[in-house]
Amino acid sequence: MTPNSNWIPGHAAWSLFTRHHPELGIKAGPWQFHNFLRIHREALVACDAIRKARGRHWIAHVERFLSAAFDCATGFPARAQR
Repeated sequence: MTPNSNWIPGHAAWSLFTRHHPELGIKAGPWQFHNFLRIHREALVACDAIRKARGRHWIAHVERFLSAAFDCATGFPARAQR
């Protein structure tokens, strides 16, 4: 992450999310991230928490991703951040 950027690779944001919320019992790892995106991709994009970069790699805004992913994981609709 560059000093002025809040955007990191999606898998890194996922790992950070799982470390911040062990109470959810969600595992870190690329396949768990992939499966989470299969269900919650649209909500995360709508909140500008994730964006597609270079065709198939996801980047995530750290603060928005942590908040939106928590909402998705706990069954609440992610709130739009715009």
